[in-house]
Amino acid sequence: MLGTIQQYAALNRYGFILSDNDFRSQIFFHIKNYHGSLIPEKGMRVEFDLGPGFKPGLPDQAIKVIPADTAEKAVTGGAK
Repeated sequence: MLGTIQQYAALNRYGFILSDNDFRSQIFFHIKNYHGSLIPEKGMRVEFDLGPGFKPGLPDQAIKVIPADTAEKAVTGGAK
């Protein structure tokens, strides 16, 4: 899935992504599920998967979060 980081609280190490597929809700992500060399920041485009919530009863969270340009380079070998 693709989306845009809407908020990132560096002190607390979590943020929220607005999915391109569903603009009605924000999806939680924790820094432990972020795999990029850049610090996450508002407006950054990312690719991610959905995984189960942190605790039972909580909504799904974003996992395997990577900057979208990194995901494209991994698939295309850097060629555009």
